[in-house]
Amino acid sequence: MNIRNLYIRAISFLVVIFSIACERTDLQTIIIGGDLIDDATVMCYADTFEIEIETHYKDSLYTKNGAYFLVGYVDEGTEIGNTKTMAFTQLSIGSEEAVSFDDRTLDSISLSLALEKTTLYGDTTQELTLEVYELLDDIQGDSIGYYSNDEVEYAATPIGTRTFKVSDITTDTVKIQLDSLFGAKIISNGGYADQDEFAETIKGLAIKVKDTQTPAWSGKYSLENFGTVVTMDMHYFGDSEEDTLRDIYYFGFNQRFNNIEYTPGTLTQNINIGDVVKSEDSNNLGFVFEGTGMVARIKFPSLANLMKKEDGTLREVHINQADLAITAVGPEDDGYKVYPASNLPPPSGLYFGFMDEDGTIQTVDSESRQYRLLQAQFPSSGNHQIGYNSNTQTYTWAKLAQYLQERTFREVEGLPLDDDGLVILPSQQSSSIQKLVFAGDENDLMHPLNGQPMKMRLVVYYAVFNDPNYNCK
Repeated sequence: MNIRNLYIRAISFLVVIFSIACERTDLQTIIIGGDLIDDATVMCYADTFEIEIETHYKDSLYTKNGAYFLVGYVDEGTEIGNTKTMAFTQLSIGSEEAVSFDDRTLDSISLSLALEKTTLYGDTTQELTLEVYELLDDIQGDSIGYYSNDEVEYAATPIGTRTFKVSDITTDTVKIQLDSLFGAKIISNGGYADQDEFAETIKGLAIKVKDTQTPAWSGKYSLENFGTVVTMDMHYFGDSEEDTLRDIYYFGFNQRFNNIEYTPGTLTQNINIGDVVKSEDSNNLGFVFEGTGMVARIKFPSLANLMKKEDGTLREVHINQADLAITAVGPEDDGYKVYPASNLPPPSGLYFGFMDEDGTIQTVDSESRQYRLLQAQFPSSGNHQIGYNSNTQTYTWAKLAQYLQERTFREVEGLPLDDDGLVILPSQQSSSIQKLVFAGDENDLMHPLNGQPMKMRLVVYYAVFNDPNYNCK
């Protein structure tokens, strides 16, 4: 192609582009996306809905075979009460079909617990005394469930104890030396054909705080960290009695569960399992106490008036976004600071399930213990927690808008509702004993840091179509 032809084509291209660009001659400002919203569409925002909150004290929660041991004792003050936790566990000989301790001589045996310092709750400047006991009864297998109020009988005398502060633990591992007689009992049989035979002789361990322990702190001890293990150090003779060799055997943890003992405070002393407590009967507060079964139920107001016209016909309304403003408060603190520590926001994620009129929490199906959650049907299917925005103090997620849209449509059409409100839930396995206290709709508390209301608020952004004279509620 010669230069002249290339020049002509370039000029022609520019003329076409200029002609298209100059079709608008009024020089008006063009709002990107403005052509998508016609004059008959009204965009609205509403945050004056009333939200009813109440506390449901359910039966104890399922704690079997979680990823953590819970051991400690923490006091939330006279109004909230205190909580003690302890762990029960079988020992496991691992994946081996058999194990032999013939000709081994015990040097020592110890329990090491991998403390997750980011999970600590309470006054970590205080000392905590942990005790280890040998179980006298079996922890049953997978066919039997264990809950936070269950216990298994254990010996009267501890086989190991340790008193320490968090600052004493430099490697995140709490090592507790165990009585050598317990180790001798393990190896005295010489060997075990399999895990079942081992469990017939060695029932397991109970790990608890000392009975005289004053309230201090509690935390998680991770079972996914190799630092949590029972280690048995032994020696034996090699080919000759002059050739002494060292041997270390690591036990894992088989069937296990956590016990969580809650002692109510003045705000919760009259709440018993099975009770439903209105927020007006608890200083306009709602409670979520992990491990105890105490959950907060949120009853949303009717949004039917957004869709219903004065003549009874329906207008076209779409809920674009919905935010739930929630701030956890500490009623014992003079400044009403949030739990679990001074002036920290609520957890970065909360679990929202569904509750029926009779107070039952919906599960995925009749056979499952997994709660049906708003964000995901199963905890393994993506993000089932709700993200928290610390600037606006709101939990925002797409499913809330969808949930409210479907719920309102069913209401205006006279169809039965799928549930009777949301419920704020602790984690499925009760892997913490954190206490969350929420301000109800009538609470006039203000946040000490930013002056925003502490009470729950529902914020709805919605569009009204084909009704240009609609006045936003």
